[in-house]
Amino acid sequence: MATNILVIIGNGLAANRVLEQLGENHPFSAIHVLSDEPVAHYNRIMLSPLLAGETTLNAITPHDKEWYQSRRISVYLKQNVERIDTLTQQVICSGGDHFAYDALILATGSRSFVPDIPGADATNVVGFRSLRDVDTMFERLPDIQHATVIGAGLLGVEAATGLRSHGIQVTLLHRNPVLMNRQMDATASALLEKELLNRGIDVRTGCTPLKLCSSNTPKLHINTIQFEQAERHIQQQLDTDLVVFATGIIANKELAESAGIRCGQGIQVDALMRTSHPHIYALGECCEFNGNTYGLVAPIWEQASILARQLHQQYQTDQQQRLSTADPLLSYQEREYLTKLKVSGVDIHSIGQFEADSSTEVLQLLDEHAGIYKKILLRDERIVGALCVGDVADSHWYYELMQQGDSVTALRPTLLFGQAYC
Repeated sequence: MATNILVIIGNGLAANRVLEQLGENHPFSAIHVLSDEPVAHYNRIMLSPLLAGETTLNAITPHDKEWYQSRRISVYLKQNVERIDTLTQQVICSGGDHFAYDALILATGSRSFVPDIPGADATNVVGFRSLRDVDTMFERLPDIQHATVIGAGLLGVEAATGLRSHGIQVTLLHRNPVLMNRQMDATASALLEKELLNRGIDVRTGCTPLKLCSSNTPKLHINTIQFEQAERHIQQQLDTDLVVFATGIIANKELAESAGIRCGQGIQVDALMRTSHPHIYALGECCEFNGNTYGLVAPIWEQASILARQLHQQYQTDQQQRLSTADPLLSYQEREYLTKLKVSGVDIHSIGQFEADSSTEVLQLLDEHAGIYKKILLRDERIVGALCVGDVADSHWYYELMQQGDSVTALRPTLLFGQAYC
């Protein structure tokens, strides 16, 4: 058995996926997972159903003690890592514990971006990234009549829906005129907005928050938000009991940066998920590859698979089992992914380009009453993007056609109706 020790800082989706991909026959004598949270790993994707009361923490906790024991994994909760000593290859925690490593993975994730506006540090202003945020909202539910969610990306829409399910009046503010503008266009946004309005959520687009105000002294608890509506160029005011920011994320890179590991927007890695320091790797929302950072699951899953295979190759003690050269399939590459979302009960699948330009041709189908919208973008008779709302049965087929890069000229007449008609 190898005497190698793997230490993982972080216990979120990326870290858990690496553990799953490593399997029971990994090349390490022990794996130490350091988590700053007080609970075992949980599926962060399910925070919205948890907030809505549709699931429980136990139900979104995928692994039991036996699972970790069979893989020689020890999880240390409430371990805040203070620094990394790259010379002695040790991780030092604020409580005084030291963990030596032969290989180190940084899976420190991200935190909510909160704009630098007055009042943003009040006690009833939260993000929506962790179980702590959900717990904070649950604690405040009895005293909340109205909540404001700022940012209508995926997390913002889900936070608004979850809070509304508790009977709270909710206003959703978004700077862009299009909801979830990184995944869909104005037509899809209108269908989603209609669904949110039907649920009783007050949706206001084109709005920029200016100031969070308090009538209390000291200003620890805000009760009013001032914002500007871009279309009218007027300032408005809204009374509220809770503000949830879902305006983006910031990579947790500070620990790596203080250890002298090269960072940009995130912890910079190469195609094998290696940082600038030997034996130290990074993946997930904390990392940066070719100038890109990550907030969606699909690329992080691929990073985890590549990293697990890389660790098997690098730390396998049986020299005959090591590969003499790097497997080219191990290399991470930027590519288009099929992004699957289920927002407020609406299925949304987005692939590649979803806004037309001068070089693209658009095929689209819209049934507003049924809430179905399909849009396919073609360039030189090849699919370069697709957006499916309501009916996502053929999204995988569109994705395969796009990946193959073949002409769809023969399929054009019935392409929008799906594979069964082609």
